[in-house]
Amino acid sequence: MALQFVLGNSGSGKTHYLHHNILKMADAAPNKNFLVIVPEQFTMQTQRELVERHPRHSILNIDVQSFARLAYRVFDELGSFRYQVLEETGKNLILRRVAEEKGNELTVLKKNMTKPGYIGEVKSLISELAQYHVTPAQLSEAIEKLPEGSFSYKLKDVRSMYQGFLEFLEGRFVTAEEVLELLADIAGESDLLKNSTVVLDGFTGFTPVQNLFLEKLMGIAEEIYVAVTIDIRENPYYCAGSHELFAMSKKMIASLTKMADACHVPVKKPVMLKHTARSRFHASGPLYFLEQNLFRNRRDRYVLNGEEGIFVSGYKNPREELHHTAREIERLVRGRGYRYNEIAIVCGDLPGYANVAKEVFAAYRIPLFIDQKVTIAYHPFIEFVRAAIEVVTTDFSAESVFRYVRNGLSGISRDDADVLENYVLASGAAGHKKWSGLFCYLPRGYEEESLAKINEIRGRVWEQFEAFWETFGRRGMTAGEQTAALYKFICGQDIQSKLEQKERAYEAAEDLKNAKEYAQIYRIVMDLFDKLAELLGDEEISPAEYAKILDAGFESAKVGILPPGYDRVLFGDIERTRLDGIKALFFIGVNDGIIPRAKGADGILSQMERETLLGFQLELAPTEREKTFIQKFYLYLNLTKPSDRLYLSYARVDGAGKAMRCSYLIHTVLRLYENLSVREVEKEPLSERIVTAEHAKDLLIEGLESAAEWLDENREEDIRYWAALSRWYGKRETYQKEVEALLRAAKQTHQDTPISSAVTKLLYGTVLENSVTRLETFASCAFSHFLTYGLTLQERNVSAFSAVDFGTIFHEVLERFAEGIQKKQYSWFTISEPESEALLKEAMEQALLANHNLALYESARSSYAKERMYRILRRTVRALLYQVRQGKFVPDGFEVSFSYTEDLQSVHFHLGEDEKMHLRGRIDRIDTYADENKLYVKVIDYKSGNQSFQFLNVYYGLKLQLVVYMNAALELMQRRHPEQTAVPAGMFYYRIDDPMVDAEEALDEEELRRQIFRKLKLNGIVNSEKAVIETMDTALAGEGSITSDVIPVGRNKDGSLKKTSRAVTEEAFAALSSYVNETILHLGRRMMQGEISVSPYALAGKTGCDYCEFRAVCHFDPRMPGFAYRRLPELTDEEALCKMEQAKEDG
Repeated sequence: MALQFVLGNSGSGKTHYLHHNILKMADAAPNKNFLVIVPEQFTMQTQRELVERHPRHSILNIDVQSFARLAYRVFDELGSFRYQVLEETGKNLILRRVAEEKGNELTVLKKNMTKPGYIGEVKSLISELAQYHVTPAQLSEAIEKLPEGSFSYKLKDVRSMYQGFLEFLEGRFVTAEEVLELLADIAGESDLLKNSTVVLDGFTGFTPVQNLFLEKLMGIAEEIYVAVTIDIRENPYYCAGSHELFAMSKKMIASLTKMADACHVPVKKPVMLKHTARSRFHASGPLYFLEQNLFRNRRDRYVLNGEEGIFVSGYKNPREELHHTAREIERLVRGRGYRYNEIAIVCGDLPGYANVAKEVFAAYRIPLFIDQKVTIAYHPFIEFVRAAIEVVTTDFSAESVFRYVRNGLSGISRDDADVLENYVLASGAAGHKKWSGLFCYLPRGYEEESLAKINEIRGRVWEQFEAFWETFGRRGMTAGEQTAALYKFICGQDIQSKLEQKERAYEAAEDLKNAKEYAQIYRIVMDLFDKLAELLGDEEISPAEYAKILDAGFESAKVGILPPGYDRVLFGDIERTRLDGIKALFFIGVNDGIIPRAKGADGILSQMERETLLGFQLELAPTEREKTFIQKFYLYLNLTKPSDRLYLSYARVDGAGKAMRCSYLIHTVLRLYENLSVREVEKEPLSERIVTAEHAKDLLIEGLESAAEWLDENREEDIRYWAALSRWYGKRETYQKEVEALLRAAKQTHQDTPISSAVTKLLYGTVLENSVTRLETFASCAFSHFLTYGLTLQERNVSAFSAVDFGTIFHEVLERFAEGIQKKQYSWFTISEPESEALLKEAMEQALLANHNLALYESARSSYAKERMYRILRRTVRALLYQVRQGKFVPDGFEVSFSYTEDLQSVHFHLGEDEKMHLRGRIDRIDTYADENKLYVKVIDYKSGNQSFQFLNVYYGLKLQLVVYMNAALELMQRRHPEQTAVPAGMFYYRIDDPMVDAEEALDEEELRRQIFRKLKLNGIVNSEKAVIETMDTALAGEGSITSDVIPVGRNKDGSLKKTSRAVTEEAFAALSSYVNETILHLGRRMMQGEISVSPYALAGKTGCDYCEFRAVCHFDPRMPGFAYRRLPELTDEEALCKMEQAKEDG
């Protein structure tokens, strides 16, 4: 029995030495067992290398095993293993159940248990505790030593979960961490292990449980050889601390030596391997120098002469970095004769780079294998299962049903799903009672005939769920019964066949990764069902709990993909991926925050808490500080893997455009060499970027987009190569049509073409019956008007209470409130608060009954909406009464309708010989005040949103409503009171709101009420005549400086109006009236001329596209020739009004 270390620097030939020796020994002793133990991901590669090196290419008495595989090999030999091993998925299932059972005991952890991924964190901590032999009893001792506080409560939760987990396993299951302990117990009985020769290679250290087994192995194996990476210039038996580069190696040597001493096993003199002419770096001086000096704090520098095998580059972003990496790989393969499997890529942020890498390398047709396990949590089959359960647990909520229907495995086509979803959203259909019977309700826009098709689709959905609903949703079901019901449902939808079809489709498309996923996914889910039934089968749980437990299983399940071919570029991370026999290594993403890895969330135990436990002699996984030093060692191992060429690169900005810095590693490497600097790569010449026909199509598009820029910059070579590329594609039939389409698209310019007069008449007729909103829409964008009023496109109808519905109810309640005052012969000036509140409640009840929106009665949310409406309306009524009482104007009309039937000249327009336009609308409120011979008219428009009156919006036709309403109101009042002259007094918006008041100190009730009324003052313009102003707010008739709480007017001490007052002369009102009438005529004529231009306005930071429903229809893009905003010059109120007055004068 003996232990011997094989020591050497990275690349010195340790593996080669061990393989050579073990092959020689195995050949000399054919009846003896030889074991080569390597990390799991290294087993196949090690077997291949040994077979290739053996003279007869056979290794009959050499077993290549990982620790886990060796355990099962010995268990099979002895037939002594009677436990079931609990894998990661099973742990998640059990821990989710334990969390449910111990929910009342937990304090700190309880609130997080339902968060996605949190059970995984609990599992990781419990696995760590088991791996480092920390027991619940030891946690109890630690808790007793801790003071009362969050950490002690948290540790009690951890102990509770750990204890519950172990109790569940007792006598039935063992965890993967316990397998090696069991192996250690029976190792002495194994003929495979007795007197064997064992080689340990590829390890940077061993876990406590691995050390436990190795200690037993030392007592029974004949010889143990251990490869250790260490600088042989250092003392392998002395370590100054964890900061040393080879601290892990020295710790491993010390640990194994201590075990050998304890077992009385002699430790032979170590084999010290030096770099020779046959070692990795014999042909590369720069890489040999890197291995000898990286992280060693030596001052030597290597003088590079030209490109000698080490390259450092900075790129604009990760995508550009990957493109350059792909092109360089192609140059190595084509120009230097490399094979793809002699090239590797490592990255500190593999998940962040992997998806872009797949896309980029596919374009260059470079075979790539990404060394990472893929989570299945969001696979379509998993989503199918989750959605089916959610349909039951949420009783056929719309969200769950269409999550299921649109999954792609439900058998419902996309078109049918659209038809059904539109109806369900419009009708608000939900609940199994509605889904199990015929849909009968007809929402707005639906007819009886359409229900037949909808019910046919509904029937297919319900047919799939009928049996599942009855069984899975039944009370008192066990987890086993629920799993059986779910399995039966899956079989009923023939999911296995559908997944196999998908697999074949991906194979036909040569998408081997997805093909492998679809090949494995059904078996993975069935295994999960088996585990769930086995572990929790007799447990009675609710469907909602079952869904949570199943989700915990899905979170931990992953698909492992083997390389589909040998000759592929390997893309991995710096810790998990094992590299061997590579000539060129690309280390990408060498950015600060990635290398070294930014400190993430602490997990359940913080670093400080871990250090506290360490003080109680409870050792756990390495601390963050130790991990930083460990990462340096992994960096050393990776950077010293290539024999010929090393490429380091980083990105200057991330995928989101955020600036990034290069890692300290870049500077560390640069300091080692003379004549080495960062090559900041912007855009390589086109000639350097042409690699494959597939990828070069992107360059063709780039040239079409950048032609003008290339001409400006005199990039003649790029233009010449682009022209040659175009000719090359043009001559090949495979690409001809695609290239022609690209060239046509490049020349495409948007051109607005009006529709013909015949089409205009078909769409609009010869008489336009317009709302003012329609005119404003046309002024905003003619194309939006065409889609809305010409093609009558609409957003789909949704059974929900929207902002528009709020506005409708508000208007109706206020109308009914005003009618109530009139019917009960109350006065706006004298009605009491109890009387007004009673009237408001009655008006609101009547308005809600008259509104047939079912969403108002279906949920607690709608109940809250009604309460909120009442609160806002109560505030509104109080404010309106206050405003009326502050002046002398009397409300004279509510929801006053005007249309062509009343023959009002102000709303009738002749557009041409046989073309007319009639405006229709409803004025929310008209107030009047009469003196001897004048009738002053005030118009108020209620708004549930924020609206302000601006002259420039009137000038550009964007807001015409108030002026049109004033014109109609004046004419109506003049007809009703012919003995008086109707005069405009003011036109205003009133915002229906319940505003908040900001105050630095407490306000008394009266002051608070006044401030609220001030926030609710009318917004618009008022006649500047003194008598008018004072009859609108009598407070303005007083002396001194005052600002009205009712209208936007203030008076100075001298009686003049404040500059902030929005008061204009009667002549200005006339100018506004005249200008708006001309604008209406102009807009109406343009409508009838068929104008449908895609020309949204842009004014003062706002555009016609801001709230447009049709952005996906018009494809408006100001970067495309022919598209442009109609930019309107900004004007002050004075400038806009002056222009309108001038227009009136010009006639």
